[in-house]
Amino acid sequence: MKIAFFSNNYLPNTGGAAIAVESYRDALEKLGHEVYIFAPKYPPWFPKYKDNVSERIWRFPSFAIKFITPQPIPIYFAFLVEDFFKKQKFDIVHSHHPFVIGKTALKLAKKYHIPIVFTHHTQYHKYVHYIPLVPEKISAKIAIKESVKYANQVDLVIAPTKEIKDMIINFGVKTRIEILPTGIDLSMWEEPIQEEFLRNFPWKEKRILLYAGRLAKEKNIEFIFTSLEKLLKKREDIILLVVGDGDERKNLENLVKRLNLEDKIVFMGWHPREELVNFYKIAEIFVFASTTETQGLVTLEAMAGGCAIVAIKAPGSMSLIEDGKEGFLVKEDPEEFANKVELLLNNRNLLATMQNNAKIKAREFSIDKSAMKLVEFYKELAKIKEKQ
Repeated sequence: MKIAFFSNNYLPNTGGAAIAVESYRDALEKLGHEVYIFAPKYPPWFPKYKDNVSERIWRFPSFAIKFITPQPIPIYFAFLVEDFFKKQKFDIVHSHHPFVIGKTALKLAKKYHIPIVFTHHTQYHKYVHYIPLVPEKISAKIAIKESVKYANQVDLVIAPTKEIKDMIINFGVKTRIEILPTGIDLSMWEEPIQEEFLRNFPWKEKRILLYAGRLAKEKNIEFIFTSLEKLLKKREDIILLVVGDGDERKNLENLVKRLNLEDKIVFMGWHPREELVNFYKIAEIFVFASTTETQGLVTLEAMAGGCAIVAIKAPGSMSLIEDGKEGFLVKEDPEEFANKVELLLNNRNLLATMQNNAKIKAREFSIDKSAMKLVEFYKELAKIKEKQ
């Protein structure tokens, strides 16, 4: 099949939605399909990541102001891409966002009578703090209204988890919804930790707690730092590594200084996923406090690396973790969060059991299986469209 992916986030962005788009592109092309990506052009100050992953990428012109617009804002008018789009004769349009570039996807799919799928990657109403000047309560209502309106115009909505399906039905989505978790390429986790990484790793004698992901307000990282403050100061044998970058880094670094934890919380910066896998494998416990995820791919990646999880009980984490089996799901309570981390540190048998359970659970989420199921949906929609 010839498939058009439209996404506001794509490489070199390495957020969850961008990685999901790239993972599906790679898996679908391995199955013999042609996938074209329509995504924004990124400014040169974005970290380089997997240059030239595909020749089938069409970049929308965009603008970005460093430290003000954390993501490029695409100039998405349909006429910029329509001539190219029309010549390709796509079988399926798959939109990964309801806004901006997603509107072009919907317009072109409707105009050329092509089935359109929409994956609800994000709890959009929980990201409205990025919209300047508009009060968050108002912009949250608008985000919900517009995403529901969009979902009700497509042929199929993909929800990564049951919790997200239930949420968007409650919001008012009437379109057919199918649950399809975004998997990961498990082959990346089958290799041992890279020797060079081990040689240069300065905390071999420490027990590693890990956070990985964007350093952003909605990730609730301050909660992790303040919750673990006493534990980190009390125990000489542990250290918290923070892998990732983002617009909140400076604020978080300042918080670490105020807490006097500079030797206990270490900012490792951004690493490509090939290197990030090493951190997952060397860590014992992955700590996560975001309540805005739809699935939480970093948590899944940490589980594949053999980390037990301590996370806030929220939709993304609930879809992956059974409390007491692969880790602990807790209320947003600092004392409870710290107590569960300490419980695992003090009980190596329990920790080992949860680490093993996490690895087993992660194997259920293969991108290859997800891609094959997605193709089934595509073919079904294509047949329906032919009959209309």
